Amino acid sequence: MQSFKAGDMVKLPQKPWQGVMGVVIFYDVKRDRYLVRIGADQQIYFGADEIVPYTK
Repeated sequence: MQSFKAGDMVKLPQKPWQGVMGVVIFYDVKRDRYLVRIGADQQIYFGADEIVPYTK
């Protein structure tokens, strides 16, 4: 399983977010979920299996 840290750029491969890029801003240890900022005003929690590293 992939692990991420705050500041990592990620891509969301699953619908409805397919193709959207975001930035990991927090990891919730208790819930084992990453808080990802999408755009300027939206933040959503995702599991490690729901995000992939962003590559150019």
